Amino acid sequence: MTFQEFETVINQLEGILERSHTLGKSNVSLIDYDEAFYVVINTLLESQFGKEGKDWIDWFLYERKSHSGAVLTAHDKNNNEICHNLLSLWEVVTGE
Repeated sequence: MTFQEFETVINQLEGILERSHTLGKSNVSLIDYDEAFYVVINTLLESQFGKEGKDWIDWFLYERKSHSGAVLTAHDKNNNEICHNLLSLWEVVTGE
């Protein structure tokens, strides 16, 4: 997978999450419809990047932004900030 392909996948997933969040505010849930797609996507991401890489992708998508809107940070063992944007996430999950 190239960075450009990765960027497309992550951007599309962020768009899907935003759509689901917006619909959820109106009490509309697509979880039953979307669940099969998430299983396929998650399986492919873990196959490509391993469990640890998939965990970082999940953190970036689902946990980086708190419910209050604050953007959380992650750090490596040397206290350098990681996963702060798509390129940094890419570097972490690919080891580049």
